[in-house]
Amino acid sequence: MFCQTKLPINDSVQNFLFSQSVKKSPIIITTNGIFEFKSKWEFTPFADNSFKKEINQIDALNHANFFTIINSNKLYIVSNGAGPVFIYRNNTFERIDNSSLHKNQFGGARFIYNNKIHIYGGYGFWSFKSFITFFDENISQWDLLYNDSKHTPEGRWKPIYNIINDKLYVLGGRSGSAGSTNQDESFSDVFYFDFIEKEFVNVGKLNPRINPKYTLFSNPKIDDNILLLNNAYLTKIDFENLTFTNYSKELGVLGVDNKYPSFIDDKNLYYISDLNGEKFLNSIDIASIDNEFNSETLPLIINESKISVTQYVLFGLLIAFVFWVILKIFSFKDFIKGLILYDENNIYFNNNSVLITKNEQSLISYLSEKPFITAPQVNLIISDQQFAKSHFTALRNKLINGLNQKLFVLTKNKNCIIQTKHPKDNRIKAYKADSSIIKKKIGFISFLFRS
Repeated sequence: MFCQTKLPINDSVQNFLFSQSVKKSPIIITTNGIFEFKSKWEFTPFADNSFKKEINQIDALNHANFFTIINSNKLYIVSNGAGPVFIYRNNTFERIDNSSLHKNQFGGARFIYNNKIHIYGGYGFWSFKSFITFFDENISQWDLLYNDSKHTPEGRWKPIYNIINDKLYVLGGRSGSAGSTNQDESFSDVFYFDFIEKEFVNVGKLNPRINPKYTLFSNPKIDDNILLLNNAYLTKIDFENLTFTNYSKELGVLGVDNKYPSFIDDKNLYYISDLNGEKFLNSIDIASIDNEFNSETLPLIINESKISVTQYVLFGLLIAFVFWVILKIFSFKDFIKGLILYDENNIYFNNNSVLITKNEQSLISYLSEKPFITAPQVNLIISDQQFAKSHFTALRNKLINGLNQKLFVLTKNKNCIIQTKHPKDNRIKAYKADSSIIKKKIGFISFLFRS
């Protein structure tokens, strides 16, 4: 269910704070008093004009300069960026700090932990902060929260955040000059600060399907989840389960004015809208979000696979194997370069080949392993029959000459196989070739794994 009510102040008046009372009802804080929305707006003036005098000496009372926060059932007004602190009591806001208006953490994350007001990050003095400060009411001063973290995320302003138990969860944020609203860089990390261990812990990289809306304000909470308001949809972020849910409504435009904060009581979501220059208080029944809005739940973090030690070792072995294969390719090229290779049917030389007969293959195979072959051994290759000596001589000459002609075609060497004498018996005719350049052809895979 949706309701809308016009604000009780003049539309031209900008010096006010839209806030929530300690009873969770919407209120408008002015320099003169407080408007509280119950069934209608009711005004309660301050007891005196002391707050008006005090605040006017500091800065204009608006959301650019101040924020409100509730701690221990007490309502505070705090300078945006740390500095002056006011508490509501005795029907007015009283200043309780001894600090100066330094605005060193403008746009930082504001939250309560251990009953103290804290600010993480923010912008000031031309730099983005990465530390956490807190207001110590015992000394009425802001103090630095020291930590033992080995890693500190980059400084930022306007982060999306939530405090759950003893952890401050932070999503994204921006970096850039304070005036560059849409030109500064967005962060895409998610991390938390552990108050017990005093350290920052990285959670992961933000899912790009989420469209975060960065503002100066803390986001309203439903249980332990925070709610982001956009004009077309709502986004609920569950930091504990690392999920987010987008809620959308057909033809539904919320008209959220993000220059003002939003709040949730037990039943309703309250925010301010601007309609034709007029400011309105809007409320949405929380129950209607689940009942009347379409929803989609997605993981908050990108699932980035982590490489294990075993995977690194396997990858290293793969690289070594590839490098070894490349070396073998070059070795193989060197191996076959200038060699006379043969197989069952052909002889090869420098990428050319010639067909050979069975006898020629037997002859060249023998000469690839032995320094010479005798005439009787050649006769056995030619035939196992007994022929006349002259006939065997003719057949040998035909075999040798034919093979030499084929080798000449490939190598341009006329005498690859030459006739000689047996080194131990000059009476025996023999034939020789350079066995170091005659090799049986093998494939690259066989060459790769040969010993």
